[in-house]
Amino acid sequence: MSNRITQMLIITGLLCCILAGCAGKQTISSQSSGNPMYEKQKIVFEGEIEGTREITVSEMRQLPQREIEASFQRTTGLMETFRAAGPALNDVMSHVGIDSQEFKGIGVVGKDDYYCLLTPEVLKNHDLILALSIDRKSELPTDLRPARLCAPGEFGPYWVRMVDKIILYKQIPRKDIASVWVFYNLAQGIEPYPYEYYGSKDDAIELAQIFSRFDNVNNKAFFTMKSSDGFTKNEALNMVSKRYYIKIAGQDAPMNMAPNIKLGMNVKHIAWLSTNADAAVFPKEMAELIDVKENNGIKGIALHEMLEEVQLRDIEEKQFEVMGVNGESVKLSGHDLSKGLLLVKDDGTYPVVWQNGTEFQPVSNLLRIRSLQ
Repeated sequence: MSNRITQMLIITGLLCCILAGCAGKQTISSQSSGNPMYEKQKIVFEGEIEGTREITVSEMRQLPQREIEASFQRTTGLMETFRAAGPALNDVMSHVGIDSQEFKGIGVVGKDDYYCLLTPEVLKNHDLILALSIDRKSELPTDLRPARLCAPGEFGPYWVRMVDKIILYKQIPRKDIASVWVFYNLAQGIEPYPYEYYGSKDDAIELAQIFSRFDNVNNKAFFTMKSSDGFTKNEALNMVSKRYYIKIAGQDAPMNMAPNIKLGMNVKHIAWLSTNADAAVFPKEMAELIDVKENNGIKGIALHEMLEEVQLRDIEEKQFEVMGVNGESVKLSGHDLSKGLLLVKDDGTYPVVWQNGTEFQPVSNLLRIRSLQ
């Protein structure tokens, strides 16, 4: 009996040692680098809050730490995989007296001015971490410090490097799309900028010039892009109003380009983009995003479904005008939009045709569909 008791005591002691060892093991991100200047690096919170708040790397190390096997796909198709550790974004915000649930959008900014807007859906559905350690190293490399946002389940554009600023938005104007344009026809007459991409200089259109042709642009709104594979990215509109381009020719076009967007963090093959009241579509990519319909042997994009995709609301209750670049105009109800198809022609035109038996005239090259209400 005494031997059995002794054995049990030994086993219990070993378990206690193991547990004590586990309890004493620190996540690498909680350990100081030993470099005072490094530890003083900080993230500043600003926006729709009173004054500004800030937190240093050293202070973030004192918060509960999380360690994850991180992986994400760049828009180039390449996978990045590494081990990341750091505090949860919500914990960092709570530490500086901010409740993330009070905000409709959180803009994450890197020292290189790269910007990514986190919507309530992203904040709710993902466990976001501000990594202070990559692959178990106590200091991040220069191109990642002071912290890297890790957004498991999201594509590369959400994994912001060198995070040093977070902008908070309590109210974002509600999107109320009233006009849907064909981007290429809307951009006619705008001098393209030769933007370099992998050694090739391709035509790109500055967004500021596109915005100048929209009816109503609210600078507090979200700017939204959606690719042909379904990836959606939002930005604060004022962040894309200067030196921000849509590349319309060459590899991966249409694609967003800006000096602060690193290659691989772009949105490739954009199907549509929108501000608060206007949307612009790229018909070829839109045809890949939504199912094309067939009418009398002709395949095209159903106008009704295209408007639904760009989030135009209450279509059935509205009246619309379908306008062509050559001055054609067809007025019809939202219900009748389901009888029209947008075609993608090899000559670069985008005609609208209607079901047999309707009285509507074809449109040779669509410029715009606008709500009359």
